[in-house]
Amino acid sequence: MLGLSLKAFAIISSTAFLVACGGGSDDPDLTPVSATLAVSDSTNAMFNGVYATSTVSLAEVVKVNPIGGEPEVCSFRFAGLNGPAGELSGDVRYIPGTNALHVIFIAIGGVEFVSRDTTNAAVDRPSNEVDLSGKTLTASTGVASTITVTGSIPMRGDRPEGC
Repeated sequence: MLGLSLKAFAIISSTAFLVACGGGSDDPDLTPVSATLAVSDSTNAMFNGVYATSTVSLAEVVKVNPIGGEPEVCSFRFAGLNGPAGELSGDVRYIPGTNALHVIFIAIGGVEFVSRDTTNAAVDRPSNEVDLSGKTLTASTGVASTITVTGSIPMRGDRPEGC
């Protein structure tokens, strides 16, 4: 009986670990879709330039309803854009049923930048993309640094309702 309980515990623990770590569909998969983002007006000029790929990696869009004061969002990750400071990847979260961006994280060469407002950004669901037009993001690592991003981030077309 104790052996069965330990096996059940191991299975449940492993499953919980995989879910907590974002295993499975949260990992971006390589696609045949191209993407280009231009970074300019960076506090650190090494980030400035064009980041592009003809095979962007995209995770599926999922609808997340967190507990607490955060609103329900549609969320997806992307990766694989290469440029002057290394790989550019990110995490996009937007409000279902609207064109309003909630938060965007972009990482370039290990430095993470974030914006938590809707300024200079729009979710274009019919075109399967998030459009940034001079979107300013601030480093979230305590480093006084900003970047300005222009371009479109593609997203998968097979999204949950409202996303």
